[in-house]
Amino acid sequence: METIILAGGYGTRLRPITRERPKSLLPVAGKPIIEYFLERYPFRKPPLISTNKEFLPVFRRWQKKIPYPVRIIAEKTMFEKQKLGTVGALNFLVKNKKIKDDLLVIAGDNIFEFNLKDFVDSFHGELLVAICDIKDKKKIKKRFGNVEIDERGKIINFIEKPSFPKTTLVSTACYIFPQKVLEAIPEFLSRAERKKDAMGYFCSWLLKKNNFPIQSFLFKEAWFDIGSRISYLAANRYYLKGENYLGKNSRIINSKVTDTIIFEEVKIENCELKSCVVDDYCRISNLKLKNCLIGKKTIIRGSLKI
Repeated sequence: METIILAGGYGTRLRPITRERPKSLLPVAGKPIIEYFLERYPFRKPPLISTNKEFLPVFRRWQKKIPYPVRIIAEKTMFEKQKLGTVGALNFLVKNKKIKDDLLVIAGDNIFEFNLKDFVDSFHGELLVAICDIKDKKKIKKRFGNVEIDERGKIINFIEKPSFPKTTLVSTACYIFPQKVLEAIPEFLSRAERKKDAMGYFCSWLLKKNNFPIQSFLFKEAWFDIGSRISYLAANRYYLKGENYLGKNSRIINSKVTDTIIFEEVKIENCELKSCVVDDYCRISNLKLKNCLIGKKTIIRGSLKI
């Protein structure tokens, strides 16, 4: 079995903090998102990380610093409009690496707390999807893949980002694709509408058009799909137990800071910050800010008196 970590996105919803770094390398409680997976990776064969040409140098620099063996491959894209969808990226890898094995596929911007070996041990030759019960249909609406399962855990309905979810079960970005399913990717891509080539659409198509059986792996452990400021703060909040994160050589002077992530070499003075993310080398003074993403090397001076 091959393991692929998909990290080819450009993280546009998290800009400006993802302008110079891939989303999967954003720190959560001081550790890059992708390393939460790598530190618990139980298999001998190194995983293959799929990124894009724009972020390849960033991944190469990171690769030299980590203790985990990984392989890296880049799609030939440089910006968002050229980006392959997740299924397109998978197809590129299968062709480029001439993959003939079953595939464990995860998204590089997700953090899972369940035991990965338990997930793999649940694979018995049919497409396997990790699912989670988030207990709230409103949170699913237009955000996640929604599934229905039978009493044996077989997925009987799969709708990507529905307006009206039927259950509180969501598909997460963790799959095992048997080799026979990979053979169906080119046909799916030839039929898929633009921007509808995500994994959820592929699974839905397999279920409806080709009657491929899909099994579920229902887990109860923590899971974070980090695609926005809110979800990024939520992951940090969980691992930091509600505390702020303060990066190397950063200083907070005479300020009230809550629920905020501060990267390296930052100075915050005479401020009130709540639910913000502040990138490296920023200088912020005399301001009251809430729900902000502040880009690298930003200098802001206000008139607030504390």
